[in-house]
Amino acid sequence: MSTELLNELVSLLGAEHVLTDATERRFYSQDVYREGPMPLAVIRPGSVDELVAALRAIARAGLAVVPRGGGMSYTDGYLPQHERSITVDLLRMNRVVEVNAEDNYVTVECGTTWRSLTEALAPHGVRTPYWGPLSGQKATVGGALSQGSMFLGSGRYGVAADSVIGLDVVLVDGTLLKLGSHANARGEPFFRQYGPDTMSLFLSDTGALGIKVRATFRLVRPQPESRHLSFQFAASKDLFAAIGAVARADVVSECFAFDPGLQGVRMKRARLTEDVKTLGKVMKAAGGGLAGLKEGAKLVMAGRGFLDEQQFSLHLSLDGRDAADADAKVEIVRRAVAGHGAREVENTVPKVMRANPFADVTSMLGPGGERWVPVHGMTALSRASALFDSCEAVFARFAADMQRLDIDHGYLIAGVGTAGTLIEPVLYWPEARLAFHERVLPPDYLAKLPTFPPNPAATQVVARIRVALAENFTAQGAVSFQIGKFYPYQSGLEPTAAAFLRQIKALVDPDGRMNPGNLGLGN
Repeated sequence: MSTELLNELVSLLGAEHVLTDATERRFYSQDVYREGPMPLAVIRPGSVDELVAALRAIARAGLAVVPRGGGMSYTDGYLPQHERSITVDLLRMNRVVEVNAEDNYVTVECGTTWRSLTEALAPHGVRTPYWGPLSGQKATVGGALSQGSMFLGSGRYGVAADSVIGLDVVLVDGTLLKLGSHANARGEPFFRQYGPDTMSLFLSDTGALGIKVRATFRLVRPQPESRHLSFQFAASKDLFAAIGAVARADVVSECFAFDPGLQGVRMKRARLTEDVKTLGKVMKAAGGGLAGLKEGAKLVMAGRGFLDEQQFSLHLSLDGRDAADADAKVEIVRRAVAGHGAREVENTVPKVMRANPFADVTSMLGPGGERWVPVHGMTALSRASALFDSCEAVFARFAADMQRLDIDHGYLIAGVGTAGTLIEPVLYWPEARLAFHERVLPPDYLAKLPTFPPNPAATQVVARIRVALAENFTAQGAVSFQIGKFYPYQSGLEPTAAAFLRQIKALVDPDGRMNPGNLGLGN
């Protein structure tokens, strides 16, 4: 990077917000899974105006721009494709701009974390419909809208993009776009459509088309009565049939499941009855007092032996306007899963998740310190069982190498509204930690874990398995979030759709400088 550009960026942002130290640049070249080329520098703008001015300066130098949010990606989404890049860390742009409870919307800067947003809305008695991933302690609003995100509230409200109604985007040349009803020069961001829905082009674009700087979400009033249910199934086909039946019943807020492999990992990690903080949060979520004591007692009595580790488990949370409404929904769910081999078990897992939704992001390492990486695809409800079987066939192809190199796998499964089922195979293997893990994870947690020496043989097999799974998802017609630079997105598109996307890219980023390589686009 030229001295002239460096001096201009320092003048615009302050020296402390222009990072050129090799240690910092190396950290920003890593995600949860791997390391890419180091950027020339990292900038941390504190406002939209600062970002616009910085992008104009970078444009004159002809360098690539790579936006980064909370850093929870594992698909190269914010890793530079080449060294002639400037990483833009958006975490300082984290203000809640407006809470309009009367008109049911909130506007936030996109560096805001989901936990911060949820906490800011709580005193107003409102919430966004989709209210974040489990990594929401660190994951940002902009990251979720760029990469695609589902979990909290997804059983009822779908994915993050389904809740957004307004967006401000800065293009690579510094142009600011307002998208949604506030594209009207005298309008407010209360509604998504105002002519063609151009905002949708920038949702799930993985930062390939522009940098999201402000987002507006619609608001809902959380229903006050919550219930939780858990079931076990001996066969995967019964689990998927039950998930489909629950989705069609349209009464749950969260719906997620574990296969026996991941279930064992989660139970080892959770230490449900040993964590006093978690116990206290469960009791508080139950309303304190006698009700809280009862819930705490149930948690202690359940321990960690309530799930059969040889079976699949399904966990559901649902909400009602009052106790009668919530209880009625419970019975709807029970009827929906009846006949699919379901056995109801203690509901500790969804209860703990709801009481502590934005926990430390410790799941990016295994409970024995192993490295972790997922792959995923989402399909229609009726095709989920077949998609699962196709993933199992991929693992069968690599079984000998996995056994030889101590590579384990499991599955997280989730319902996404009434639309479909997400299947996420996860891989665990012995490998040295990255500098990313050392900085992001709590030091006291890391201190308890064993470490491993570099293990390139296992890591190479993991990479091959990931590619095979991604190719399988594409071949099965599944869709994926967090496309980044990993999934074979372009090859899976209809030719006309791929050509249209390239035309859009050429319009907003003619030199291919915005996050090149993402979505298979750019230099």
